[in-house]
This record gives sequence, structure tokens and C-alpha cells, in this order.
Amino acid sequence: MELSTETPSGPIPANWDRAIAGLFQSLGTVRFHVGLRHVIEQCCEFDSMIVSKQHGAAPPSTLYHDLDDVQAAISLSFYASGPYLLDPFYIACCDNIEPGAYGLMELAPETFFRSEYFRTFYRKIRIKDEVGILIPDGVGKWIVVSLARRPGKPNFSKSDTARVNAAFGLLSAAVLCNWGDTPKQSQNPDDADHTDKLHAFGADVLSPREAQIIRLVLLGHSTPSAAAYLGIADGTVKVHRHHAYAKLGISSQAELFSMVTHFLANQDH
Repeated sequence: MELSTETPSGPIPANWDRAIAGLFQSLGTVRFHVGLRHVIEQCCEFDSMIVSKQHGAAPPSTLYHDLDDVQAAISLSFYASGPYLLDPFYIACCDNIEPGAYGLMELAPETFFRSEYFRTFYRKIRIKDEVGILIPDGVGKWIVVSLARRPGKPNFSKSDTARVNAAFGLLSAAVLCNWGDTPKQSQNPDDADHTDKLHAFGADVLSPREAQIIRLVLLGHSTPSAAAYLGIADGTVKVHRHHAYAKLGISSQAELFSMVTHFLANQDH
């Protein structure tokens, strides 16, 4: 007998019960990722899955991935060296967003795909679109299940995200049971706020307004969107940005991103 349970986007597939059974059977085993993947595949199609744990400002740790060695070096090692601080999903967690599944463009600034972060990092990981399942795991801690589609595939639709959100309670409970911290574990008191490292960049040479504009540039804001965000004129943003570049000894977004990535990568050394 087929299941007829309804989600906001339609009926759950007939093999949903078998997928759930497989998920519970895989709990606590090395095949948990297989059970988790099968359940999520009932909600939407995806090409790759990365599961990471986030603890305050510390680099995320990878719990599972299905990437090859080359892509893992780019997507995981380089990402953890500093770019993670600019990731819309990371920022959303640190801002204590409502737990659930979100499409990339629900969280990213409108100029994300023109940002230096996208050109220097995101484009290199060869994915077309991404959905993040954001699961809180205690104070200041999150587990993020990232689902990606490769170039040539369609973007995730609102219906895809809605179906994942319909199953969020089940997915969250299983992920926390398998990978979550125990109740006795608590946040490291030395963990800084997620913006502390980024705020420290250029603090010795930039004015507060110049530093603020540089952070907006790194997050993908254009001159008009930065001006709108700050409530100032476009020309004022351009002047502050020009002065900031001069003080930092750079002349382009590419140089800025390279400098910031190097700075962030060395903060823990």
C-alpha cells in the first residue's frame, strides 16, 4: 500500500517508508550517510553531499563528503582556510537563523555571483546550485548538510526546498543522533563571534567605515547595494573603497580577496 502523506509540495513517494527504515537501520554505523542520502533523495535530486560541523569562528570540520581528492582539496581544505567566513550558509548559522533547509540564493546577497568570493572560490568547486540543511547542535554549534547540483543541471526549485523542509524534523533528529554532540558538551568559551576575524582585517590601517565597506565588498555587495545597506550615497562608498584599497596597497577585488584569505588562514597560527 502506497503512502499518501502530503507535504507542502505533494505526496511523499511510495518508497518513503523503506527509506526511513534504512535510515534508522544505519544509525550508529559507517553507512549512516547512505541511509541519510536515500531519505533526502526522496525529496529532491542532487549530485553531491557534504556534511560539516560548525563551532563558532573555528574552521568547520567535515563529517562526510563524496568528493574526489581534487575537489575535496578545493572544496574542503581551501574552504576551511578562510573562505568559510564569507559563506552565506555559515553566516546564516552564526546569525542564528531559523533551522531548516535553504537555497543558496535565499541567503546570499543579490550580487553574490559577481563577487570576488564567487569568482575566486565558489566557481572552482564546479557546482551549479546548493541547498543547505541547517541543524543546530547546541549553543553556537551547527551541523550543515550541503546538497549540490553540477553545472548543466537545473537549479534547486522552491518545491525541492519545501520537500526537504517537510522532512526536516526527521532529518534533524537522525543527524543529531548520529553526529551530534552529547548534552554535556558545550561551546568552547574561547570561540570568538563569527565576525571577529573578519573585523580584525585591516583594523590597524582602515577607518571603521572603510572596514565596513570592505566587508560588504567581500560579501558580494555592489557599490549601489552597499550604499543602500548603509544608507549613504554611491559616491561616498566609492571614495571609502578607493581610500581603503590605497591604504591596503591593492587595486582590485582579486587582490583584496587574496589578502583577506591569507590573513584569515594565518589567524590560528
